[in-house]
Amino acid sequence: AIRRFGRSTFDHVHSLGLQYHLNRNTGALGRVLERGSRSISFALNALVFNTIPTLLEVGIVMGIMFRKFGIWEAITVAMT
Repeated sequence: AIRRFGRSTFDHVHSLGLQYHLNRNTGALGRVLERGSRSISFALNALVFNTIPTLLEVGIVMGIMFRKFGIWEAITVAMT
């Protein structure tokens, strides 16, 4: 997804007219695009390696608590 985003952005910038590139600081534009790509990468890594496993673990614990003790203990786990 990140490569596809970077490639489509790269293609878009190269499809712009000559006047755009003459009137803009394209080096700064490259830095902005690189920062955006790194930001997307960071967000996806945080989601995949932190958020999803934590939600999965809480779901498993809630299931165990529900099966062993009932709905109120599972709700307590969800609330804490």
